[in-house]
Amino acid sequence: MLNKQSLKVGIMKLVSGAILLLIAEHAYSHSLLVQFPNNDHAATVLVPASAVALVLGALLMIWGLLTEARSAKAS
Repeated sequence: MLNKQSLKVGIMKLVSGAILLLIAEHAYSHSLLVQFPNNDHAATVLVPASAVALVLGALLMIWGLLTEARSAKAS
């Protein structure tokens, strides 16, 4: 039988991963849209931040999908 707590944890991993992927996209697009005087400074900060958010979001999404697949297989 599927445990409600494990279902909530798996869904929260997926939601957290999706939010981090949205943060990564938002930070990257802002780094490209910042105007002339500040574009170098913005790109220096926002591009690495978007890369970190992308990696963390992808890891959480994969972990959540594997958790969901394992719990679906067990029930």
